[in-house]
Amino acid sequence: MEERNKWIAVLFLIFILVVPAVTMARDIAAAPANEGLSDEQREVLENNGALQEPESEETDENAAVVQAESEPVFMELQKSLNSFTERLFGRTRLIAFNTSITSLLTGGTYIESTQVLVGKNNMLFYKTEQDGHPLWDYMGINHFTDEELEEIAANLAATRDYLASRGIEFYAMCIPNKEIIYPENMPDTIVRINEVSRGEQLADYIKEHTDLVFAYPKEALTKAKDEAQLYYNTDTHSNYQGSFVMMQELFKEAYGTFAPLDSVDFRIDSTTYAGDLAYLAGLSTDERYMIDTVYFFKKESADPSQYHDQVLLFIGDSFGGFLSNVCRGYYSADKVEWVFTNTFTTDMYDKYKPDVVIWESAERYCEIFGNSDLIELHDE
Repeated sequence: MEERNKWIAVLFLIFILVVPAVTMARDIAAAPANEGLSDEQREVLENNGALQEPESEETDENAAVVQAESEPVFMELQKSLNSFTERLFGRTRLIAFNTSITSLLTGGTYIESTQVLVGKNNMLFYKTEQDGHPLWDYMGINHFTDEELEEIAANLAATRDYLASRGIEFYAMCIPNKEIIYPENMPDTIVRINEVSRGEQLADYIKEHTDLVFAYPKEALTKAKDEAQLYYNTDTHSNYQGSFVMMQELFKEAYGTFAPLDSVDFRIDSTTYAGDLAYLAGLSTDERYMIDTVYFFKKESADPSQYHDQVLLFIGDSFGGFLSNVCRGYYSADKVEWVFTNTFTTDMYDKYKPDVVIWESAERYCEIFGNSDLIELHDE
């Protein structure tokens, strides 16, 4: 037994020493090799995070001054360590191996991941603290203060009034996090302190204190989830079926019209999709998680009576890809523009000439409705 433990210790030491050494050797070898690359080769490397352009001495000096003034030394050290670990040799395979081992040892009830939580029925959830706080939203421990709610409502009202002065309709929607819609699949170890999340809190406040069109489709999604899969099991996003339900709730609020899920058609593109959460956990090639069906909304099946011959500017986050494509069945299809909130500039009103603006945010980012302003955001 002692002999075996000794060999295990030796192999472990070799492992933790060899991986960083190989990483450093690879980085050193890659530096001169990057010289003389064609533009096409350089683009491929950059897109895969394998190539970093050297900065000038002047840039380095300026960066050092800014860093010294604004950040403690340990923060810079942490960034360097994070950058190195991101480039570790075989990192993706190591993550997958570690995930598989912990999953095997716990009977599939747990994986070792800082960003992904294994729920019941093989459903994965986002537990990050660097991309919003979805678990805090689920637990109900990060409610807005009265002052914050007032500020968000005032900002949305000011945006509505500004756009109205330009002849543009304005609607807003907050997309519930997946765990809000599928709480029955969350691990029992995650305890809800308050079942009213801050997204629902915000929606209730706006409904009570303003006349804004603001959709938070929790109730509609909860009712429809027995009829169809609305969010991917292995991805943080809703699928096209869920996106259709969400948009119908907005249409109900904005126009007083509604179409049920079974009134439209979806094409099935794949039945073995593994989403972003599976990828983050190193499980994208694990057959247990290649389980999602990819649907595509057939816009020609949309009810013509719900059609609006208008130009739509859809401003939001990654959920907007699905949502704006659903909108192509209900607005001028070739005039639906989707723009990320953090890249939006007010000159886009002149560029796209929208008749309607929809501002969307996932619940985990919903403070953006108060912190960002479509009147002034990134305006030059």
